[in-house]
Amino acid sequence: MNLSTTRLLLTAIALAAVAPGALAEYPDRPIKAVVPFPAGGGTDVFARIVASPLAKALGQPVVIENKGGAEGNIGMDLVARSAPDGYTLLFNSSAATVNPAMYKTLPFDPLKDLQPVAVICEYFNLIVVNSATVPANTLAEFMDLLRKTPGKYKAGAGGTRIIYEMFRLQNNVDILIVPYRGANDAITAMLSGVVDFMIVNAPGLTQYIASGKLRALAITAPDIPTTAEAGLPEFVTGSFFGAYVRAGTPPDVVRKLNAAFNEVSAMPEIAAQFRNLGAAATQKTPDEAAVIYRRDIARMKDVVSRAGIPQME
Repeated sequence: MNLSTTRLLLTAIALAAVAPGALAEYPDRPIKAVVPFPAGGGTDVFARIVASPLAKALGQPVVIENKGGAEGNIGMDLVARSAPDGYTLLFNSSAATVNPAMYKTLPFDPLKDLQPVAVICEYFNLIVVNSATVPANTLAEFMDLLRKTPGKYKAGAGGTRIIYEMFRLQNNVDILIVPYRGANDAITAMLSGVVDFMIVNAPGLTQYIASGKLRALAITAPDIPTTAEAGLPEFVTGSFFGAYVRAGTPPDVVRKLNAAFNEVSAMPEIAAQFRNLGAAATQKTPDEAAVIYRRDIARMKDVVSRAGIPQME
């Protein structure tokens, strides 16, 4: 065996020893996208809007897995413990920045274990009531009811209760906050009259508002009176729907995912679907997404501290 042949053989052996897929261009297999809430809620609706066009942009299937529980912490922890290779995504909305403020401890470090990839859309929250159980047509009328009948009206907290705590404390009203695993469960409870109102982003609600079963009283956006216009200038809440990966994912993979998400959110038909759900499509860099993520966590922690909201274990 001559020297050239020996070198070729050694090169082949070295290449064969490389971990499977290390030489392949990302992505070369299906991608799992974790939604940390049950199907049907706002985060799930947003995720299913982008999953199919994202798959086309990346050239691989994007398979959504709903991993609800612990107000989103189970799904977030699953991604935080996944391999840092870009094949496990997290789709999340307000829970991504609210839970680090509302929990004393989490099974993962939100700032060290998760890396924001993209901010796909930004949205504000609706204040929605059950038309049959709440005799109010405006937010002002609803606030009057809450103050005249303390403790009577129940709020369905689908995923997180911090928004309701803010609402209760800022407006000095007595409400009963009923927790649910996700927004879809809370919406079901509101439709059946088990709870009376929700403060939640629009996906999953529009059909019921259109039918008259639910009544939207206020939003910080056009078409429905804003909370400021209705006499609650301090109560302006909103968040964003974004994508995350395990921290340590290679930068080139993060950049490729970010480019694909920005391509999808810039599509007119996708932007229109977001707009119909009370959200605005956005395109941000990974660095910009990280700044927004960290800023919102700090903002939520400040709210919890100033309002004296008890943290959960």
